[in-house]
Amino acid sequence: MSALRPLPPRPSLEFERKEAKALLRLLRAGDTRALARARARHSTLPSSPNDLRLADAQLIIAREYGFASWPKLVRYFGDLDRLQHVRRDVSSRKHHEAVAQSLVAEHRQRRVWTWRAFASYVPRFYGMGPEEVFDATVTEDDARLAEARLYGAPSWDGLLERLAERDRVVKETEREAGWAVPPFQRAVKAIASGDLGELRRVCEAHPQLVTATDPNDFRVGSPLRAALEQEKVQGVDALRPIVEWLGTQGFDLQYELNIQLCGRIGGRATPEQVRWLLDRGADPNYVAPNGYPVLEHALMRYWNGEAVDLIAARTRPRQTLWVAAGLGHVAGVKRYLDRSGKPTRAAREVRPDFEVLALPMAQHPDPDDEEILMEAFLAATLNQRAGVMEYMASRGFPVDSLVYGSPILHMVVGNSMVDSVESLIHCGANLDLRGWRPNQSAREIARAVFEANSNDVNRRRVVELCGMDPDAVVAERDARSPETP
Repeated sequence: MSALRPLPPRPSLEFERKEAKALLRLLRAGDTRALARARARHSTLPSSPNDLRLADAQLIIAREYGFASWPKLVRYFGDLDRLQHVRRDVSSRKHHEAVAQSLVAEHRQRRVWTWRAFASYVPRFYGMGPEEVFDATVTEDDARLAEARLYGAPSWDGLLERLAERDRVVKETEREAGWAVPPFQRAVKAIASGDLGELRRVCEAHPQLVTATDPNDFRVGSPLRAALEQEKVQGVDALRPIVEWLGTQGFDLQYELNIQLCGRIGGRATPEQVRWLLDRGADPNYVAPNGYPVLEHALMRYWNGEAVDLIAARTRPRQTLWVAAGLGHVAGVKRYLDRSGKPTRAAREVRPDFEVLALPMAQHPDPDDEEILMEAFLAATLNQRAGVMEYMASRGFPVDSLVYGSPILHMVVGNSMVDSVESLIHCGANLDLRGWRPNQSAREIARAVFEANSNDVNRRRVVELCGMDPDAVVAERDARSPETP
């Protein structure tokens, strides 16, 4: 069988649909090259070309990429379509190359994380179980694609494009650093002083300030975002002339407010921040370009159940297991579990897309029961819904699940989420169970995080919950010589 086709840098389902129709026409016309393609990928071709259907051509195209079926290709390309709205920080080509190489090595070690990455992101492994993936040989190209997808890029070439974009921004920043006051800082200073004339002059001299801003990218300085920050200090009326002028330059106030209401990944939104956005006019019923409403972004991004509740009170949540869990609705969660505590068919509908909503975590396209429950449990944990967490644990959910390679306790300990740490320990989570990336136990993570900043009250409390004396930990840290890691 001929080699598989690599995915294009910017895959398009519409393009593949047109390709399938074109292939069908060639097959029915008896084109020799098209027939050779068909015989290489389709074992049950009709004897007569006139009997070929569009489904046959679609299957051939899907298998040329490595997919087992056309529906799997459609699902995969749907995932990619949503990724166009994701911008995740990239590192360097050297770093991403090294991670790809490590994926190949960790595949040989049969690490759960690598199975999930390949089964979620690589067409020829898409939807496979762990044994099928581990028994196969993976290539560096497979690993590169998985690494690219983990960073929200559709392909390795797509990741390289983002690296080039990042390098361009870095060079521009370095160039601007040569100014006594960089242009964006001058713009912010003008906004803070309410000097519209100066802001206009700065933007005329540096038009990139009003033409090169992606409102969905919080890494990029935005004059409108700076103006909204000043509104919190000076009031809406004081900044009105500047905000209105920015509107004439293409900035969309409503869009900016809505995007901010969606939250930042790991941003830990506070109730005060959310109230201000709502009062300013942000729409709690807004549906983002990625297809998810504000509430579902909040469930994965706010990491604050009280702030999430402000959105939930102003909208009608979708009826799904993970949303019910994230909102702390025990009765709602119960409806999605059968008598044995397993998820019902309805529990599998409208899964959270971690890549789009919040977390760089590979999700299997055909999840088992444990993964479906873990997605709900994670939503409850991120929002400190102790009632749901304890209910699910009482129904048999394994709180030490290694679905993602490491227990969920490691995540909440590493992020000093005190209430959730306490709930997980109450549910029987194992403080000494080691995970992967990092290969540490929850106690070790708690200690390392606390040693890095022993003045943080949340980190101190987590150390206490993990059964250690914070003062003793500090004393041991200070007693170590500088040469001792």
